[in-house]
Amino acid sequence: MDLEYLLFLQGLRTDWGGEGFFTLVSKLPSSSLTAMIPALLYWCRDKQAGIFLLFNAQCGRMINDLLKGTFCVYRPWFSDANLAPSAEAMAKASEYSFPSGHTQFTAAIFGGFAFFYRKVLAKPVIAFFALIVLLVAFSRNFLGVHTPQDVLVAIIYSIGLFFVAEKIFAWIGKDDERKLIFFIGGLLAVTVVFLWLYFKPYPEDILNGKVIVNPLTARADAFDALGFGLAFFLGWFLEQKFINFKINVPKKDRLWRIVIGFAVLGVILVVIYPLIKYFLSLEAYKFFKAFLPFFSILFVIPLIFTRVEKRFKK
Repeated sequence: MDLEYLLFLQGLRTDWGGEGFFTLVSKLPSSSLTAMIPALLYWCRDKQAGIFLLFNAQCGRMINDLLKGTFCVYRPWFSDANLAPSAEAMAKASEYSFPSGHTQFTAAIFGGFAFFYRKVLAKPVIAFFALIVLLVAFSRNFLGVHTPQDVLVAIIYSIGLFFVAEKIFAWIGKDDERKLIFFIGGLLAVTVVFLWLYFKPYPEDILNGKVIVNPLTARADAFDALGFGLAFFLGWFLEQKFINFKINVPKKDRLWRIVIGFAVLGVILVVIYPLIKYFLSLEAYKFFKAFLPFFSILFVIPLIFTRVEKRFKK
């Protein structure tokens, strides 16, 4: 049934077009705009909302890597030779299919925003954010790189994580002992996920004389999960312990925070990423690609702008 649905969408894509539009929609989760939403909230507007979104984005990604590496579901085109996905989307698709990482990240940011502010946002605004999530999920089906169950499960567990996150942060409150418990528990969870993904066996099925998914490449996703998980728990805990910045600052300070944030993230994307990709292994590249931007958002950038603000106030 799922493959028939994808073949139906493929027919629409071939006969009626729409690939360009849905390719653009599919790029939304990886865009700078999406990553900057929780960052801007965290630095300038609503620190708790920013933390909530970052937790769901990063820990949700770790769960996504865990499910992909555990179930090892191949991409839909390996199940039916008649499936011809979008070439651009296919080239950027990761090793395994289930669940959809694009859908998960979109749900974490846009769905998480609507969930966090659900008591104050108008219903049409909440519906708009839900529509964004559904559009991205549908785009992954329309482009032929994910099955309906891939995107559906990503949405379901992302929503479940919203409720878990809400309970966790309500339980933590301002209690330092509970923060430490959460931090240690988070590090233990990250370690378990990493060890499982790194040491578990991966299938080596052959198709047309080639291994469908190289186990070494699949195993490298353990470092992706490690990077996202460590970035959140280390960044969150270190900021709470050593900075604990406030957001009730003048508008000019908020503007400088944004400038500093964009500058640091720009250096990471434009300078550091190419260097580590060239000089380091795939595993190291996956780790630092996941770790650096989010650890910087949570800890490094706040450290810089608080030092700058203190210096100018002297």
